[in-house]
Amino acid sequence: MLPYTPLHYLLFYFPLNSSFIPHPSSFTSNFDALIMTSGNLSEEPIVTNNEEAVSKLSGIADGFLIHNRDIFMRVDDSVVRVISQNEKLEVRSQKSEVEKFKTLSTPDSRPSTLFIRRSRGYVPEPIPLHDDGPEVLGCGADIKNTFTTTKGSFAIPSQHIGDMENYETLRFFEESLKNLKDVYRVRPEALAYDLHPHYLSTQWALEREGIKKIGIQHHYAHTASVMAEKGIKTKVIGVSFDGTGYGTDGNLWGGEILIADINGFKRAGHFKYIPLPGGEVAIKEPWRTAVSCIKDIAGDEAMHYLESIGFIKKYGTERLKDILKIIDKRPFSPLSSGAGRLFDAISAILGICDRNTFEGEAAIALESITRPHIVDDYPVDIKFRETMEIDFSQTILKIIEDFVHGADKGIIASNFHNTVATAILRVVQKLSSLYMIEDVALSGGVFQNIYLLERTIARLRSIGMDVHINEKVPANDAGISLGQAYIIRERIKAANKNP
Repeated sequence: MLPYTPLHYLLFYFPLNSSFIPHPSSFTSNFDALIMTSGNLSEEPIVTNNEEAVSKLSGIADGFLIHNRDIFMRVDDSVVRVISQNEKLEVRSQKSEVEKFKTLSTPDSRPSTLFIRRSRGYVPEPIPLHDDGPEVLGCGADIKNTFTTTKGSFAIPSQHIGDMENYETLRFFEESLKNLKDVYRVRPEALAYDLHPHYLSTQWALEREGIKKIGIQHHYAHTASVMAEKGIKTKVIGVSFDGTGYGTDGNLWGGEILIADINGFKRAGHFKYIPLPGGEVAIKEPWRTAVSCIKDIAGDEAMHYLESIGFIKKYGTERLKDILKIIDKRPFSPLSSGAGRLFDAISAILGICDRNTFEGEAAIALESITRPHIVDDYPVDIKFRETMEIDFSQTILKIIEDFVHGADKGIIASNFHNTVATAILRVVQKLSSLYMIEDVALSGGVFQNIYLLERTIARLRSIGMDVHINEKVPANDAGISLGQAYIIRERIKAANKNP
């Protein structure tokens, strides 16, 4: 960051030299830049007083700048990305039988700001919901938790709460909720929660008494968050891509295409299920998911493919055999249709990132090497049936082939992203003709990937779809609470009109 307050200038230029003249033009900085991070331990909320700061942060901080002004309400920094709405993209035209390329430019020439985290500077600014409705509460999910209350014709999302993994974060959730309810004089008559039985936010919601409680599926809430922003109440095709969300079948969802409205949703398509060897461990170690994908494709020949991409040399034969053994043991390897897990696996196969030291690291690293001028796709198999299945087995085989033959990793990564965008196009085009729907809502953490998002938007607009994305709340799990609140608010409104 660069200095934007007087205190920041003091930090940049301390200690002051003897010839100091109090004017910014005469400053000689002691640093090229300063990197700022929140004052908290990992997985805990920001500390709010000097004593707690010294006690908890002495192990990671070399010094403390102390003030007598306590923090009344924790608010993390906001984080945004910019998507260039006027970037011209080459995409294959799906309207012609002859495959050709065309250049598209989106109609809005202004860059659009997309939230990764909506917090300081934006909260508690309300989000318009276009008409009056009852007061409700969306409790959010456990990762990147926020909550959302509604009042009159507005939704009021909270600041970033964090990952609901400990008592300190739960207490911060309760403190922030009490403050927001008091400030806006909100008294919710109903609340919504995620279906995951082990989420702390879910358990908290179910313990509330004297209030109506409604469970909302994770990816349905993602789609509804876009509907809330745009004021949509009719059916949409929801493309909800993230790493993990609890599905109605008990499996881990994450590559979902839904037909959704206020009343409910139908799971119209999804990525093929792949076991996650070791469950949560596979999320932190994407190479395990890569092994599972290869086992699913190659069966008994898996070790041959693993050797060709250097996995035997890197992880050892015995370790890989152990992973292959537990893949089919369901308690140890839950089934996942997560799009995020596929991006992780490809990153590991290409040797880009095989361990996530922070959330999304492997996928971010994969996006970082993409090339904007690459327009080719890999093959992908889509089974067009009542619930469509998107199978990337052919894609992975071609990626391995190109990698083994020394193809540029940036080109491979670009081709993979293009393939995912084209798979979305093919499924949406089919569903649009079946259900006569022209509105598409893109949401979920995977769509923080700008390369994928821009190419998906361009492809869908090339066939005349109205594409909607999150612009007022993050596409990741921080937007879940808005979707939850919107669904139950509109359902209660409808029930009150038609008792």
